[in-house]
Amino acid sequence: MKNFRKSTIIIALLAALIISSGCEGEISPVIGSEASLSQSEISSESSSSEPESAVLPESSEPEVSEPETEEPEPVPEPVVHLSSNEVQKGRYITLCAENIDLYGCYFTDFLGYERTFRGKNGDWYCFIPIKPSADAGEYTLEFTFGDFTFSEKITVTERKTPTQYLEVSPKTLEETLEDAAVREAFDVFYQKYRWVNTGVALWNGEFVLPLGDRYYKETTKYGTFRTFSNGNTEWHNATDMAVAGGTPIYATNSGRILFAGWLGLTGNTVLIDHGYGIISWHYHMNKIDVSDGDLVEKGQKIGEVGTTGLSTGNHLHFGISVGGIFVDPMAMIGTTPEFDFWLNPENEEQTETEEIPEITVIEPEASKETEEDYEVVKIG
Repeated sequence: MKNFRKSTIIIALLAALIISSGCEGEISPVIGSEASLSQSEISSESSSSEPESAVLPESSEPEVSEPETEEPEPVPEPVVHLSSNEVQKGRYITLCAENIDLYGCYFTDFLGYERTFRGKNGDWYCFIPIKPSADAGEYTLEFTFGDFTFSEKITVTERKTPTQYLEVSPKTLEETLEDAAVREAFDVFYQKYRWVNTGVALWNGEFVLPLGDRYYKETTKYGTFRTFSNGNTEWHNATDMAVAGGTPIYATNSGRILFAGWLGLTGNTVLIDHGYGIISWHYHMNKIDVSDGDLVEKGQKIGEVGTTGLSTGNHLHFGISVGGIFVDPMAMIGTTPEFDFWLNPENEEQTETEEIPEITVIEPEASKETEEDYEVVKIG
């Protein structure tokens, strides 16, 4: 009995001890089965709430590709195009420079004249005219601008040079060629306007004859070496077109009137600026129908034929200058200055070197003038 009571006491003490240790967290599988499940759930929930990275397998870092860098396009090399390497006296060649800024670039051409470029559509252009008195032969056209140097051989070819003796009355000579003030006034006028170079094309298509379809007699050709009756000589840098006085004169192309007025040597005179250094000159007119600064259209009447100034009869002295040098005006008729000549292999402008053929003018039925109606110069 005593042993039984001792056993009972020992069991009670053990139970109390077990209960006491379960309060501290040691859950008994017999008494705390429910609590044990709850703890397991908590443990599971706690485990599931950990970051995924903690349970993901170790992986390599993703590769980061560097952005591709585009290589800059190569800068195009400067290039200069020539309309021709061969040019006849009284013609001109055209230069076009690409991929270079030639603003303010001045150079001296192979004949000793200062030249500059004019811009158009991102390119740069320059005309090189050849005067009729130039020596034929091979020249070097070259210029340097910054780090760029251009050099090219140019061949100037001959043209026929007619000669002429012109008989002028002593009174006319006294009032013109032999009057120092008259000659000085013309020299000032000539130097003022010959170098005008408007940086825009004012012309419209092809150049046309200034007398329209009227019959005329070419009494003096461009490039003629003339001797006056008083012994003075000159290179005649225009074409003399003899026709009845009062015949209308028309603008050879569109442009702006540079000068319209009187000069003792050339009489009533009209200059038209066609742009890019191309100017048409009209002398000895009887009447002027335009004023300085007027804009004129191709074919518009600018005046009438006369015999004013140093003249021996009714005629139009018709000249065209390019870059300050007179070129053959008849070679300009029916043409237009080309800026994209190197893109057009069929363009043969300024490449012919043979003598320009005679121009055949068909007399219209409405015009019945004959040679007797003209006061033609005396040619020896």
